[in-house]
Amino acid sequence: MLIIGIDDTDSERGFCTTYLAAVLIERLRASGYHVCTPKLVRLNPCARYKTRGNAAIAIPVEAEDPESIGQTALDTLLELSDLSGINTNPGLVIAERVTEEMRQFYRRAVTEILEIEEAKGILTAEGIWHRGFKNQRGLIGALAAVGSEFDDSTYELIAYRRRELWGTPRSLDEDSIWEADRATYPATWDTVDYSNRRIVFSPHSPDPVLFGIRGDDPDAIRRAFSMIRSEAPERCVMYVTNQGTDAHIIDMRGRDTCLNDDRSYRLRGSVAGKPRAIEGGHVFFPIDVGGRKIECAAFEPTKCFRKIVRSLIPGDLIEVYGSMKSSTLNLEKIDIISMEKQRRSRPPLCACGRRMESAGAGQGYRCRRCRTRSIEAEVLELSRDIEEGLYEVPPSARRHLAKPLVRMRDPRAHPSR
Repeated sequence: MLIIGIDDTDSERGFCTTYLAAVLIERLRASGYHVCTPKLVRLNPCARYKTRGNAAIAIPVEAEDPESIGQTALDTLLELSDLSGINTNPGLVIAERVTEEMRQFYRRAVTEILEIEEAKGILTAEGIWHRGFKNQRGLIGALAAVGSEFDDSTYELIAYRRRELWGTPRSLDEDSIWEADRATYPATWDTVDYSNRRIVFSPHSPDPVLFGIRGDDPDAIRRAFSMIRSEAPERCVMYVTNQGTDAHIIDMRGRDTCLNDDRSYRLRGSVAGKPRAIEGGHVFFPIDVGGRKIECAAFEPTKCFRKIVRSLIPGDLIEVYGSMKSSTLNLEKIDIISMEKQRRSRPPLCACGRRMESAGAGQGYRCRRCRTRSIEAEVLELSRDIEEGLYEVPPSARRHLAKPLVRMRDPRAHPSR
């Protein structure tokens, strides 16, 4: 068994690494090779040089000699890569085995920022067939894809457009998409965004992807696909993937370690200040994590999730999931563990039935009618407009790797729909 790893062949202007993989799979099968289920491998979403999803591909092939399929893979990569893209630096790797060092490289590529020289060092030391282009950054993702081993996995069926339609508006029947979602959710998810009434499974860029259906059950995904009316796809591929698994999250609970930008974390702490909104609709608040203040942010694209954030008060014990950028944690999920009681004080009620008034700063309260005085205010406990439990950003703002609450099977979860 050989494993082909491919990364960094597309740009924001066009082409797509998964489309290249789809074409390569078809060509390998036409040459008589048995191709197993390909992997769609999402890597660190904080990586600076990436297209939106930061995806690499691994294709297992029943073959013995890398040279026997290397030329086909190389020709396909050169044909279907956007080498004119300033940040497009393709990498192609064909490995005969997967070592523990390669598995560790994958795990780090999902959570850290790795360097090209480290990938090239492993490839050389292991004697792995590889080709890199321009600055060869794609070798990082290609090697990580080959070494990928999923503790948790989901599926995505991606339908691709006919070549003559690339760059034109996609033809999709919206009613059929909503119907397919209703018929297969929660076995499929993130096809639509109910809270914002948006279809989110189809891109708006000029790349070859028509749409992608994600879920836990391949049969449910195929059923949803059969219900959707659209322009005729050129081809379709079902990938097994680490999407929707929180593989990028580093659990820092109980660990006293510094936090770095371009990493994603799970932290437990108490709300240390009242949430505040700034221009643009973004909401910020601090949490206290072991005596250290961490700023958290819910940005405008998270929409209704910001209402949950605005409802927090100092003292609430929470867990937050998100990525660090400029020393601020950009939120993906919140788990409200326990809530502080919210109280409001007011002048007490006099025995005569009249409500007292303030007697002046530090002088308590007095009744104008009967001159009765009191030093104690009446304290009211107010109801909170949120409950304990897990909350998430809507699908339109969700990162590919972020685990939807519908997958967590947690009775405390408040899914976005």
